[in-house]
Amino acid sequence: MYDIEVLWHGVKIIIHYRIYDEISKSKVQTTTGLEKLCTFTRHHNGYIREIAILALIQKFPTQSIPFVVQLLAEYVVEIAISIIKVITTKQRQEIQEFLKENPKHAQTISSKIASYWDCYYKWNYFKLKDYPAYKLLNNE
Repeated sequence: MYDIEVLWHGVKIIIHYRIYDEISKSKVQTTTGLEKLCTFTRHHNGYIREIAILALIQKFPTQSIPFVVQLLAEYVVEIAISIIKVITTKQRQEIQEFLKENPKHAQTISSKIASYWDCYYKWNYFKLKDYPAYKLLNNE
């Protein structure tokens, strides 16, 4: 589809829309490189995305922020729940910094979160403010 360009601390970051390479979960779990882990967060398989973002958060806490935010705007609520379990207070603050640095992207992410909640999750989370991705995006 398209790649997304954002800024993080003044540096342009490219977030791929999706990748379709075949990769095993074990390879993702043993990957140590920043670039590979970032790429794996955009994999077509949600399980691969989840493993990659959790490793990225742990190994590269600051660099993970644009990819954490991007994953919040997707329909797989389980990834948001997993992120919430491991993300630090400092990383939550960095999410807010990232959103301020990228106001248009922040609006897109917020709109996607609301849309996925409305379409798929409003029966499980009766109010948008209770939806995990919304809560994390808004530092609640």
